[in-house]
Amino acid sequence: MAAVQVSPAPKETLPKSRVSESSPLFEPLNVPGQQDTAALGLGLSSPFPLSFKVTAASSLSGSIEAIRRSFKQSGDLARLMKQHGGAVLVRGLPIQTPDYYSRVAHAFGFRPHIEVGRPPLRTVLAPNLPIWPRSEYGWRTINPAWLTFCALELPDSGGGTPITSAIYIARELSRQRPKFFSELLTKGVKYVYRYTVIPLVFVSNTGPGVRGGGGGGGGAYGRDVTDEDTDEMARNKIENGVRRHRHRFVWHEDGSISVTHMVPVGAMVRRGLPSAVTTGRTTPPPTYGDGTSIDVEDLDLLLKLAEDGAVDVERGKGGTSCSSTGGTRQIPAAR
Repeated sequence: MAAVQVSPAPKETLPKSRVSESSPLFEPLNVPGQQDTAALGLGLSSPFPLSFKVTAASSLSGSIEAIRRSFKQSGDLARLMKQHGGAVLVRGLPIQTPDYYSRVAHAFGFRPHIEVGRPPLRTVLAPNLPIWPRSEYGWRTINPAWLTFCALELPDSGGGTPITSAIYIARELSRQRPKFFSELLTKGVKYVYRYTVIPLVFVSNTGPGVRGGGGGGGGAYGRDVTDEDTDEMARNKIENGVRRHRHRFVWHEDGSISVTHMVPVGAMVRRGLPSAVTTGRTTPPPTYGDGTSIDVEDLDLLLKLAEDGAVDVERGKGGTSCSSTGGTRQIPAAR
């Protein structure tokens, strides 16, 4: 989908810092490729993503206080996210370290999210390889309300972040593949992750360990497991973690565990939150919730829509990055 050029958001839609009412902290920012939410199917005309920048340099503590007054106390962030298709880009915040990033994220008033069944294992990619379109929480039913990203280290070139609105994907699916769209709404999607085991350390070939081993935060389900736990105690704790969102799991003779993830796609599409699709190219493909197969052509269309409808956001300090780069990049994320 070609980008639809839109005018920047009017200043009255942007939050004003109550630190200095006469000098707003933020001002509109034009981002190449911004799209019109009306063209995406939202029903009103606003730029996607909403983009703005800090008007003047500020200390970390000053920025945190301004964010609290402009967003947390006023409630403007939720209103702006809804109006602009679910994505906001902020540039110019003095984020230099992971700790700074954490403090800024907390300033927005987000409640900390506790991961349950997080399958992805973050690996280092070659600079010429992109991270393909996907949903950050495509296979889980316990999801954070907000996802934030920032760039701490920027590459010499490239490294933009393609973001795609699920509103656009849902509209185009209903138009181009109405049967596929209907099947997703009625059946949902099913996917099985199998986590292998090394003595006392559960490791997944599709994600972090159930108990630890690469994912951080206690692995996918082992947050409460300790080194002092026996195998039986660890297994009981892991099963309790799985049952927080799914009761379909199987322990195998080799000690590995398979968990069946069932995602109610209808709820995701009706919320219309920005997302991208997971193509299943490096792992077994998903099926419909009833176990029937999904045509590869339909999955290919999802990928094409995610790519064609993307806005490639060039990042600055505090921006995001998911595509190929010409140098080193460091991108922390918060839920």
